[in-house]
Amino acid sequence: MSIKDKKSFPYSFRVRYSEVDAQRIVYNSHYLTFLDVSIFEFFDAIGFDQEKYIKETNNEFHTVKAVVEYKSPATLGDTVEVFTRIKNIGNSSITFQQEIYLLDSNKLIATGEIIWVNTNQAEMKPTRVPDNLRNLLKEYQD
Repeated sequence: MSIKDKKSFPYSFRVRYSEVDAQRIVYNSHYLTFLDVSIFEFFDAIGFDQEKYIKETNNEFHTVKAVVEYKSPATLGDTVEVFTRIKNIGNSSITFQQEIYLLDSNKLIATGEIIWVNTNQAEMKPTRVPDNLRNLLKEYQD
């Protein structure tokens, strides 16, 4: 079952010239940017201010794993929509599950899994995901 059929956060992008190769196909590294920006927008939409969190706690989330599986090419001028859900919340980690589709279609372009670890910046050690964030993410998790 697609995550777009579950409670997920959608965010759209229009493919620009600077994101494509000579064949007018989105260059592979830009998919990671699409996934990353969608997570940032997701956090903004649920009301979790990452900048404030960093300043108040000296903790920050770091990407420790990024997996992209390419299914079909997106091309110049396409509008793609990224759906984001929470696959798992561990003690110090959050695993995001994402799917990229052509807008208003069921054409799957790519899937992604991103894992973040919450890290105390002074000690550079993992620290617990805060309860207020866990509560905000609850409805986007199975």
